[in-house]
Amino acid sequence: MKRQGGSGNQGPRRQRQPGRGAPEQEASRQVASARQAGRRPRGRRLSRTGAGRARGLRIAWMVAVLAVLVTAGVLAWSRAASSPAIRHVHGMTFDPRDPGKLWVATHDGLLVWEEPGRWRGRVGPVVDLMGFAAAPDGTLYASGHPGPGLDLANPLGLARSADGGRTWEPVSLEGVVDFHAMAVSPARPGVIYGYFYGDGRLYRSEDGGQTWTRTPASDLAGPRGLGPLQLVAHPTDPATLLAAGENGLLLSTDDGQTWEPLRDGVVTAAAFIPGRDRGTGAGTDTATARGTDSGSVTILVYDAAEGLLRSTDGGRTWQPAGSGLRVDPEDPLAALAAHPDAPQRIYAITMTGTLWRSTDGGGAWETIWAPE
Repeated sequence: MKRQGGSGNQGPRRQRQPGRGAPEQEASRQVASARQAGRRPRGRRLSRTGAGRARGLRIAWMVAVLAVLVTAGVLAWSRAASSPAIRHVHGMTFDPRDPGKLWVATHDGLLVWEEPGRWRGRVGPVVDLMGFAAAPDGTLYASGHPGPGLDLANPLGLARSADGGRTWEPVSLEGVVDFHAMAVSPARPGVIYGYFYGDGRLYRSEDGGQTWTRTPASDLAGPRGLGPLQLVAHPTDPATLLAAGENGLLLSTDDGQTWEPLRDGVVTAAAFIPGRDRGTGAGTDTATARGTDSGSVTILVYDAAEGLLRSTDGGRTWQPAGSGLRVDPEDPLAALAAHPDAPQRIYAITMTGTLWRSTDGGGAWETIWAPE
């Protein structure tokens, strides 16, 4: 059964926006409080049996952690002199013009990881890149909040960078929205999706963000009101996308007008993985995503209760993936990204920056960087 979202073409009304979240001290206090035994926040209890109760508690704990991360982004790591300081990863994608470069969007700006294995550091200004996506031509799109001293509206609305994140320019909706999740269609130039927590709507643009239509998307918000953490566009079908977050994993095949639930619980990261490496003919264990005829893909997700999962039938069934991937429940995966020329080469990153790599389509994983 699909969930009807409705439609609407009215532009957003300018409204007073909150700041960048609760003060860091208060958010840290919330995390510490939630960790105390017997005081973990309540969540949906899926079963009264032992296994179901344990899964329900894990989901409730993960939702509490996500709520603090989304509102404040305060988790930080200690660093060596050669390592970047990272507080809360928002997204990750490869540079389509230079596949040896991985962009990582964080609470404090854009970082670059270069293969075979080193951080190049931060690129450009300090900007809280809450929403982040890259177009096939290498243009970057972002939303969120500017750092101190920048001549940019707060919130950013939609901003664009044509120089790899060194500089940003406003496109539209500046001072009005801060998308917490964004996607750019690889299949249709100019199609951009964004989800705005402020009005609970999915925004869609067909002209690179100059103009927008809005669709009510209440099904994307979870029981605590958090919208999706990620929107993921299908690699070849511009009408198909995933939404992952507190309300599980949902699939739309009609530009976000309606949504079909694929998984319950908390899903913190998701990706479409194309089935074949370019120019090699090497295939992965894949099947066509539901509702599309655009080639075989695998859906890869990180479920807060069950770990990394893979579906080869469009989300009807799921199999465990991720041998060797040992993720701290308090530091779940924040993003997954497949190499554009070799999609069996997949990267995963946690919310506080631990970086993993798989070379077999997500079966086996190795840690390639971890905070000290």
